[in-house]
Amino acid sequence: MNNQTTDARRDEVLFAFHQQCERPTAEQIIRWTSRYPEFADDIREHAAIQRDWNAMEEGPVLEPSAELLARGRSRALNAIHNAQAAAQAETPPADESSFNVLMAASGATVPQLARDVDIERSVIADVTAGLVRPPLGQRLRQALAQALQTTAAAVDSAHRLACASPRLGHAKASRAPTVVTRSYEETIRASTMPPERQAYWLDED
Repeated sequence: MNNQTTDARRDEVLFAFHQQCERPTAEQIIRWTSRYPEFADDIREHAAIQRDWNAMEEGPVLEPSAELLARGRSRALNAIHNAQAAAQAETPPADESSFNVLMAASGATVPQLARDVDIERSVIADVTAGLVRPPLGQRLRQALAQALQTTAAAVDSAHRLACASPRLGHAKASRAPTVVTRSYEETIRASTMPPERQAYWLDED
């Protein structure tokens, strides 16, 4: 997909979000960013701006300042974090599809899993944190399934769950944190693995 097509798709998604979520709630933001993870940052920023505009409906029409936008993003991210924390508190801990449960069942940790699979640890850390957009490479899916003593389908399920709730820190007034996700190919190419190992994990050898 080229940049022009991506931009058109992003505009289409943001327009639909604007129409359906006139006053976006944290739950709506989570639902839309989970549905369109590739546009998650754009959706969050649009929601933050929309929330500030809604708050100023009764006041004079002003051009939002950079400080106002930063505060809006911070409030939106805090609302998302609180909603995610509440959802996790209500979810039974024995989620058989999560990476945490799969690793616990096989006695694996992220460093150990990286060694067993023979891949850079940052790749496994990003995958389990939900920072790598689906799909994963076929070789990594199979290697993770073997190392975790499970199936490739279970790995895919755990990956979808991780991407639905990527790890997000508390927002700060001085700096609004963002969750930066990358494609599988971008993650592999950003690693420090030598070219031949990158080619292997990208099924290019």
